[in-house]
Amino acid sequence: MRRFVSATGWLMLGALLAVVLLEVALRFLPVTMGLYRTQRYQEWPLQSYEPGRAYTYSKSWAMRNAHRGTTNNYGHIAPFDFQKDSAPVIVLGDSFVESLMNSYSDTLQGRLGALLGGPQNVYGLGVSGLSISDYLALSRLARDEFKPRAAVIVISDGDISESMYGALGYYSFLLKNDGVALNYRPLFGESLLRKIRMQIGDLALYRYLQVNLGFSPQHLVAWAKRGPAVTKDRVDRPDPRLRPIVDYFLKNLPVALGVPPRCIVFLLDSDRYAIYKPEKASKRIDAPELRNYFVSEANALGYRAVDLDPVFRQAYAHDQTKFDYWPFDRHWNVVGHDVAAATAYRLLYGTDGEVCRPGKRAAIQ
Repeated sequence: MRRFVSATGWLMLGALLAVVLLEVALRFLPVTMGLYRTQRYQEWPLQSYEPGRAYTYSKSWAMRNAHRGTTNNYGHIAPFDFQKDSAPVIVLGDSFVESLMNSYSDTLQGRLGALLGGPQNVYGLGVSGLSISDYLALSRLARDEFKPRAAVIVISDGDISESMYGALGYYSFLLKNDGVALNYRPLFGESLLRKIRMQIGDLALYRYLQVNLGFSPQHLVAWAKRGPAVTKDRVDRPDPRLRPIVDYFLKNLPVALGVPPRCIVFLLDSDRYAIYKPEKASKRIDAPELRNYFVSEANALGYRAVDLDPVFRQAYAHDQTKFDYWPFDRHWNVVGHDVAAATAYRLLYGTDGEVCRPGKRAAIQ
């Protein structure tokens, strides 16, 4: 018995030592760490993460696309602080605009800022997981804080359909008898894990398991409840309830932003994997019919809306350069962001867009 206890003790000590050594080793590697969602829930997502926090980002077990930086004064991913009432062009979107996997100068907002004479002319307000309901709420906050002159909004697959999900911590659209309403389920309070993270910092091993490998106790519980095959609903035909939501969003956005429709650009992303290899095409969350309706209605109301699919196809046919981190990450790389920035610039300033430039004032019509 004594031999068994001794062997077990040495085994546990060895395991503990291995964990400690692994923790130390991972701290020298680019494990995703350091991003804490703001506790100022009424100002989210204008305030995104905690401001002034150093962070590290990487993707997958191999820690690809490693980047390090510090969140700015509004908790966004930018190498400069945002200024109140500064009349910038703003770029709204989800993780494509947040763009942790790219250097700032290689992003849509960075490229567009260069075209407009300086990075401070464009503010990227991208937060992972947002949908068009969040964009509407964020527009109101950005209007009051920054007085923007123009806006570029990246619409990713699912941004329309997911605006009805009502997830905790996000905005959503509710259909009522008298129309559509914007609802918010704020993420109150602070979890014990977050308190520990804020006090002593991240544990590299835990963050590697949780983020890079996608494994955590929460994921294990969810897997046990739902099974491993659960995915987001993907449909061939759109939910008929989504058209009134699109109409509501497009009707209210100019007032929410304080910007006329002619100074607002919509860029709808495409399934770029289907461009490289048609057999790799994925079933869309937002049905093509719904996307077409969004683009046609937006343009009819005076917005500048474009589906990027033909733009990407034409560019790929020319030089076969990919726009993302194929095959392990669908987010845009510098080439994809460059295409998006050039398209947005052309739509805003290709003809008579002087009123949409930073520092100019355009009347809402």
